Amino acid sequence: MNNDDIAAIFENAKRDPSLFSTIDIENLLDSIENTKNDYLENKTTKDIANTIMEELVELELGSQEIEQIYTKLMGYRMVDEIHELHKGKHVRWLRRPKNGQSIRLTNGGIVVDIKFLDSGVQVLCLNSRQRFIQYKFDECITFQKLTTEEQLILMAYEHIEK
Repeated sequence: MNNDDIAAIFENAKRDPSLFSTIDIENLLDSIENTKNDYLENKTTKDIANTIMEELVELELGSQEIEQIYTKLMGYRMVDEIHELHKGKHVRWLRRPKNGQSIRLTNGGIVVDIKFLDSGVQVLCLNSRQRFIQYKFDECITFQKLTTEEQLILMAYEHIEK
């Protein structure tokens, strides 16, 4: 099963959820299993959305600001641990507030490298302007864009849950 097949299944499933009854979900999950997706195991899109919402509420932002950031993070997952961060995928982050600083969601970039330095873990990204940005993983809340395969896995787990 190649990426085009997975993309076609995903698009069709989004349009018509009844197609899940014709898809062998166990076979689909096994075929995608060669990529490391253990961080998604038994999770649904609702679980991922709840995790993001809980983190935003914890920052004690206003409800309007939470809603704006939450909307922008649709299709992303929160990355708690560095081993869950994948090179080549788009990330956005929020700096943890210090001394009353305002919080702003970055536009982010594509993860190019992860550096382990004496000062902590640094994530090197390439932004849309073809410039490199580096940020401290420990001082930020990181969100990584879900791929089509990851979204399909989440949809399959939702279907299994029903």
